Amino acid sequence: MKNRYQHRACYMEGWYEMEEQKLLSSTVDEFIFEDPRESAPVNRKQLGGYMRRWDAWTRSEGASNLWKLDYEVRQDKEGLLTDWEWWELTGTDIRGMAFVVTSDRGVVIEKIAYFDRKIYNP
Repeated sequence: MKNRYQHRACYMEGWYEMEEQKLLSSTVDEFIFEDPRESAPVNRKQLGGYMRRWDAWTRSEGASNLWKLDYEVRQDKEGLLTDWEWWELTGTDIRGMAFVVTSDRGVVIEKIAYFDRKIYNP
């Protein structure tokens, strides 16, 4: 049985590899993904479709799915692993922050926000 660290690692691999099964196997049934570009939160059943929309959009902006993560903060408290991180898709202006909560059952929620390079450039 996987623990929260293993679920989180598998979830990240799913995004890096654009592998739907890895994403689904690392999330809980009540998983929610919030992206301000979407009209509503994405649930677990919708995650594969979201991943394909994300990939099509980012590739249309010149991304090759190479990520840079920085300013990572991690807290493991009371059975929940909480990660905050700055992310960028290299070669593009697509960047922002992510907030991810993972339990020993799997990833529970991810929320992302975008930052315009003209406004914020670390």
